[in-house]
Amino acid sequence: MKRLIKIEWAKFKKNNVIILLLTFFCLFLPACLYFGSIIPELPAFLPQKESLFQFPSIWDYLGYAGNWMTFFFLGVLAIYLVTIEINNKTLRQSIINGLSRQEYYFSKVISITIISLLATFYFALISIIVGIFNSDSFSISVIFDNDFAILRFFLMSFAYLSFALFLAFIIRKSGIAVFFYISYVIIIEPLLRYIIINNLSSEGYTNYFPLNAIEDLMPNPIYRYAEAVPNNIDFEFLLTFKTSAILTFIYTALFLGISYWSFIKRDI
Repeated sequence: MKRLIKIEWAKFKKNNVIILLLTFFCLFLPACLYFGSIIPELPAFLPQKESLFQFPSIWDYLGYAGNWMTFFFLGVLAIYLVTIEINNKTLRQSIINGLSRQEYYFSKVISITIISLLATFYFALISIIVGIFNSDSFSISVIFDNDFAILRFFLMSFAYLSFALFLAFIIRKSGIAVFFYISYVIIIEPLLRYIIINNLSSEGYTNYFPLNAIEDLMPNPIYRYAEAVPNNIDFEFLLTFKTSAILTFIYTALFLGISYWSFIKRDI
């Protein structure tokens, strides 16, 4: 594993695209706190915006912002890690130089694992600092009273990057892979859910779609409060964290398993 990490680091440590994507993630995640400070007052049944920056709400608010930042910047980064090597023929060269297909594939899995861990650490650090400065009182128990937010953020990040890796190995063209990645999350899956709801009247089941399950690990916190408001809707807006985590494990395993099988079987 150490050898594979060194190889990946040597290949990409000076890559401007990767540096730019990581920089954008690091800048835009805390910048989302500013947008939270300028939103209008919320309805009375919802927590007011000041509480978004206090424990435990800061975990949910920043986690939701991180959901989008991870999806876009780090997901595109994961696609780039694979497709740039295919386009530049360095994948083939790596195999010729003695790296097995299994080692090459797992070097990418290790890379997205490390990126997910670093992103999670950054999320946790910002959440703790902002929460401490904005909470009237706090303790270790209060700080970490967050429904396993740190673990959920890591699982969400790794799942997004696994999906991106899956598309990169299947499609192999960077532009098409990025386009499909963004389109699937923003357009294709919501459209499929809309069609199923309107034609099969099975609203609740659409929550089990892959990217929706991943997103529900760190959802818009307002949805959680909205579910507590009495209404005539007979299905849940969101999956429970436990259900989201189980489904995310399953979908992530499928993404990695199919991409591994495809990479082992296809020509390089």
